[in-house]
Amino acid sequence: MEKGTLGYIDALKKRYRLYSLVLAGVITAGVFTVGILFGTFRHAAIIVPVLLVLPFAWLLIQWLIVVRFRSLNEEDGARIDEQLGRRRNCIVLYDMALSAYEAISFAACLVIDQGNIYLLWGGSNEKSYGAEQQREYIQDIINRTSYPYLAVTVYSVDELLEQVNAAEVTEADLSSVCDRLRQRMLDISV
Repeated sequence: MEKGTLGYIDALKKRYRLYSLVLAGVITAGVFTVGILFGTFRHAAIIVPVLLVLPFAWLLIQWLIVVRFRSLNEEDGARIDEQLGRRRNCIVLYDMALSAYEAISFAACLVIDQGNIYLLWGGSNEKSYGAEQQREYIQDIINRTSYPYLAVTVYSVDELLEQVNAAEVTEADLSSVCDRLRQRMLDISV
């Protein structure tokens, strides 16, 4: 599963959890093997399981970052795809864990359409980091991509669909703008 698809966060959580558990088992087995083979843990061979702690810590941190976020349910995802799938200049991204210096924020759905970005806010790992800070963070990213006329708004699923469908479909070709923003959002996502 790749970034921006429905169910990506749930699949990522399962994968990181599995990798972390397997690596923890390998580290534990390595430590016990060194202890049994050499009768002490003060042998140079202990370096191997100790060095495996670094990738284990990285995997564990990645899992902890996304563990509290949930993918959008399939019914809502299908409804969004059905209503927005055929719109011109419209890109729908799901399960976006967007990283910033202050926090990791989650957008269950992010729609880039006709010069606007619509977020389906999913929370943040920082309690004081709310939907408005998420909107400002994404707006700042857009301002740095030389498209400052794009505006970011935060909605629920029904409001998001209503607002996107209410936006007039422009005849101008905005595909390059939308693709650049799509790539930028994928780059800053976990």
